[in-house]
Amino acid sequence: MKNAKRQTTALVSLFLALALLAPATERPDGECFTVLVGRKASADGSVMVAHNEDDRGDIIVNLRKIRARDYGAPQKISLGKGAFFETDGKTAGFLWIEATTQEFADSFINEHGVLITSDSCPSRVTEEDYTDGGIGTMLRRLMAEKATSAREAVRIAGELVEKYGYRASGRTYSIADKNEAWMLAVLRGRHWFAQRVPDDEVAVIPNHYTIRQVRPDDADHFMGSRDIVEYAVKNGWYDEARDGPFDFKKAFERPANRELVSDGNTLRHWRGLVLLSGKEWELGRDYPFSSKPGKKVAAEALMTILRDHYEGTEYDATDGYKTGTPNRTKFRTICTSSTINSFVVSLDPKLPEPISVSIWLAMGKPDTTAFLPLYYGVENLPPGAGLGASTHDYEVFYKQHFDDAEFKGAKGGLLHTKVLELEKAAEADYGPMYETLKRELFPAEKAFIEGRRKFEADFAALYAKNKKKAIKKLDAYVAAAFEKIAGLTAKLLAKPPSS
Repeated sequence: MKNAKRQTTALVSLFLALALLAPATERPDGECFTVLVGRKASADGSVMVAHNEDDRGDIIVNLRKIRARDYGAPQKISLGKGAFFETDGKTAGFLWIEATTQEFADSFINEHGVLITSDSCPSRVTEEDYTDGGIGTMLRRLMAEKATSAREAVRIAGELVEKYGYRASGRTYSIADKNEAWMLAVLRGRHWFAQRVPDDEVAVIPNHYTIRQVRPDDADHFMGSRDIVEYAVKNGWYDEARDGPFDFKKAFERPANRELVSDGNTLRHWRGLVLLSGKEWELGRDYPFSSKPGKKVAAEALMTILRDHYEGTEYDATDGYKTGTPNRTKFRTICTSSTINSFVVSLDPKLPEPISVSIWLAMGKPDTTAFLPLYYGVENLPPGAGLGASTHDYEVFYKQHFDDAEFKGAKGGLLHTKVLELEKAAEADYGPMYETLKRELFPAEKAFIEGRRKFEADFAALYAKNKKKAIKKLDAYVAAAFEKIAGLTAKLLAKPPSS
């Protein structure tokens, strides 16, 4: 009994010490970009999510696949700043797209096909209302570990926010499964609201709230704090006589005083709508939560959006890369200097389970590297994809994530490290290097895309006969793609752009 108490005390002390390593707040704005696609709006009938993750610092993009675990007893989990949450000790398996040292930058896809990613959305809430420091990074991890559907993930997150208080200014979590896509907007403290993307529409989110109307009586499309309108009224952010019908975005978003073209969120939101609809939109801040696309959305179209720098528009600040890199201009672009990884995920219940969650993953800025084919059903990730064991361990994960010295010592073998080197070379001489990439790197991506349907058909036929052989085929396919891009990246780094 005494030994157990000593171990518990030591564990608590370790978590508190590690918490000091974690950043306390989110960056104020200008981070990340996401598109959500309802299943009837996609070309293949899948729910789709496209995301650029934007962060700054010495970050390792680390890909891990964590096996499900039953600890055999309830677990008391540190939330990082003093609060603890007790679970039943059972965790789902999940794929973890990790951004080391960051509290609000990881993305997850779990074994039930539930995807969680996010965008910073600064709110006007300044009052801190937390229990023992509140919840931050573990909000998304607990969704990934416990939820069997997107709707359940939203409910879990809402309960955690209400119980502990969210400890950053504000954020929108994009949560999807094979049937539904949701946006969950959280405010500093204990308030939240979520809206489902209509099945035949798409939704674009940069780094401002996009939920507009609030209909608590429509449980199929809305969930959230029951007193959300009263909370806005109490703080003077909403007055029906002055403001008309309640608008979540207008009530809670931190006011922006910059001109529209200088407000990177507005410009990126506008560009996403234009590219998805094929129509012109007026530049402004009064965009709908979601809209119908001009045509059914395919993964390739989402990749193009994630690479966009306003090419061919009046906001193309480099005139087709003639004056340098498009990632560092006066206009905040969708793909930008702080983009550290990018992905397009299709969640398709019609495919055999191991390939029903298909991922196109760029291990760096997507304009200077290729999107790699990946499926949740791989048993083993390719060499160079990531570091760390696949066994679930709360203590080990926390330490490795926020104190990543172990990973930095081995990062030379990661594909991300090579991709980052190529990115830096491209940024130094963007125009000529981009032509080289189009000629020598991107054809491999095109071949992956063109061969995807045949691979999936062959896999499905084999899986129906021999599941073990099919999984080996899947592992080999993904590993070969990673090896191909690693080899091409190394080749490009070994010669000058003009050769």
